[in-house]
Amino acid sequence: MADARKNIIPVRLGDFSVLDTEFSSIRERFDAEMRKMEDEMTKFRSELLNREQSSLFSRAATNSR
Repeated sequence: MADARKNIIPVRLGDFSVLDTEFSSIRERFDAEMRKMEDEMTKFRSELLNREQSSLFSRAATNSR
């Protein structure tokens, strides 16, 4: 039993400032990347819809002749 106590590492509870700072930084970077991805997806959807509308209009114009 005495040998098991030698392997115990004392940890002060409540001293998480380093972890909080690091995880906060990771969360901020993740949120920023997610915003960029959402912006890119919005742009992609818009371009895709515009392309589809152009294709439909050109087909309709061709078929109406």
